[in-house]
Amino acid sequence: ACANMPSRVLALALLFSVGLSCKTKHDCFYNGECIQGECHCVPYFTGPRCGKFNFSPADKSLGEGLKSLDKKGLQRSSWGGSVLLADDGKYHMWAAEMTNEAGIKTWITNSQVVHAVADDPERPFEFKRKEVVWDVFAHEPTVSRAPTGEFVMFFSTSYGEKGIPCTGKQCFGYNGTSDESCPNDQQCFIDEPLLTRMSYAKDPNGPWSTPKALPDPGKGDTNMACYIHNDSSILCAARPTIGMYRHHDWKDIENYENFIPDTSAILPNGEIWGEDPMLWMSHDGVYHMVTHGGGWDCPFGFHYYSLDGYKWYGDCSVRVYEHIVEQKFDKPLNLSRRERPHVIYGQDGHTPIALTNGVTSNWPCTFVPKPEPGTNGTYILCPKDYCYTLIQPLNGWEEMY
Repeated sequence: ACANMPSRVLALALLFSVGLSCKTKHDCFYNGECIQGECHCVPYFTGPRCGKFNFSPADKSLGEGLKSLDKKGLQRSSWGGSVLLADDGKYHMWAAEMTNEAGIKTWITNSQVVHAVADDPERPFEFKRKEVVWDVFAHEPTVSRAPTGEFVMFFSTSYGEKGIPCTGKQCFGYNGTSDESCPNDQQCFIDEPLLTRMSYAKDPNGPWSTPKALPDPGKGDTNMACYIHNDSSILCAARPTIGMYRHHDWKDIENYENFIPDTSAILPNGEIWGEDPMLWMSHDGVYHMVTHGGGWDCPFGFHYYSLDGYKWYGDCSVRVYEHIVEQKFDKPLNLSRRERPHVIYGQDGHTPIALTNGVTSNWPCTFVPKPEPGTNGTYILCPKDYCYTLIQPLNGWEEMY
């Protein structure tokens, strides 16, 4: 469900936020300095308390992310891209891609993981699709870098299971849009676990190690995102209902410890809202997390921060990103979905320079009286489910790229 707060609570939270002058960096979400009672934000954040990404207008001449075509020149749907700078000086992306020309509705039957590379210096945000890394079913990859150089991927997959989840077979579509006959994830009749597994590679081009499963209490997709420290210990964020994971050795996934963080200080109700967490550490040693708002009709996100990885702070009246994307040479994009946030870092490995999202751009959607094929079990029908992985740069990215 969408993480929309009641209007009265929202109004009170907004009054609190606007009326509160800062005293320390804590009041500026650790995204700026408190100077004479006002937050002075780092270039890539903005707002009275530095709680919003400070985006630069999207520029198609620099690339739009991952929008690939198949051999017939037809669109492939992709969903969210995890990006890291490799030792070859290039940015590498790992994204979910829907097979058989289908769209995001078929994620649970058609998703595979692909590798893409930005190898044109003149178009730094254009990623060219390379190889398939993991066949169906494989979804929502998030890749971290270990201090010893490994690229460490966490993803939902049926690797080692009996077959494809949900229906046992892939569906089909045309030009990146699913056929109306394709079931959504609310219409499954095969109860296959969507376990999170970890695999790693010394080189971004592979080969990748045999995936090992996370001991998941719910057997559902965790949306796992991790930060690996210099001592090889690891902190991971999962869906808020699952909590977080930690361990002293990132390779020892079978013994990751699941724990529920302290979120009591988060406004307005002491909860982390949404799903699809992205976790990183800023240069001053502070953990930051960005989530997607929650449901199909929530194309926005929230920001949280922590000094120790256990106690978290944030204000859910502040949206860190919205569904409107300003463009440099064109009218703004009005996105119907903007999910799977992933931060791209600059050369220092800590400074955000851009945000990637899995997006759909088909508006308006239609409200229907009851869930039906194509609604994903909701009351919203969006007939065209073509999706792609969008990149929007943040202010000051040129200095850190």
